[in-house]
Amino acid sequence: MLDLCQTHARNVVEITRQLVVLIDNLCEKKTKQAKENYDSILKTLEENEKNETTFLTEVASVGSLLVSREDFLRLLFRLGEVAEYCEAMAFRLMGVADLKWKIDAKRLRDVSQLMGSVLKEISKVRETLHSLSFDADKAVETAKAVEDLERQIDAQSRRLDLELMAAKMPLQNLLFLRDLVDRAETIADIGVDVVDQFVSWR
Repeated sequence: MLDLCQTHARNVVEITRQLVVLIDNLCEKKTKQAKENYDSILKTLEENEKNETTFLTEVASVGSLLVSREDFLRLLFRLGEVAEYCEAMAFRLMGVADLKWKIDAKRLRDVSQLMGSVLKEISKVRETLHSLSFDADKAVETAKAVEDLERQIDAQSRRLDLELMAAKMPLQNLLFLRDLVDRAETIADIGVDVVDQFVSWR
C-alpha cells in the first residue's frame, strides 16, 4: 500500500514540475513546448488514475483486515487533488494561449516563481512519505519543512495578489492571474494536510 502511495506522490511531483515548465515556456512564448508539457501532465494524470484503480482493488481485497485503509484512501485522494489542481491550471493557461490573450510576461513569471515554491513543498511531501518506510523521525523533520514552506508560500501569494490588484491590466487578466495564485495557495494547503496525516501514523 505504501509503495503505491509513493508512486502516486512521485507522479504528483512530476505533474507539478511540468506545470512550472509550462508556465516558463509560455513566458518565453514557446507555445509548442508548453503544449508538450500539458500533454505530459495529462499522460501522468492518466497513469495516476490507473494507480488509483489498482490501489482501490487492493484495499477491497484486503477488506477489514487493513485497519488503516481509510487513512491510505484519504492520502491517495488528497494527493490526487494536487494533480487535479495542477491540471486545471495548465488547462486554463493553454486556453488563454490558444485565445492569444496578452498576459504580461512579468506577471506570469511571478506565478511561475510561486509555483516553483509549491513544487519544493510537494517534493518535500513526497520525501516525507518516502521517509515513513525507514525513518519516522526523518519523516517528522521533513513534515516540519513542508509547514515552513507553506507559510512562505502563503506570504508570497498574498504579496503577489496585492501586486496584481494594484497593477493596471484588463479585468479578465486580473481575474485569470488571481485564480492561478489562489489555486497555487490551495495546493500548498493540501500539502500540509497530507503531511499532518503522515505524522498521525507515527
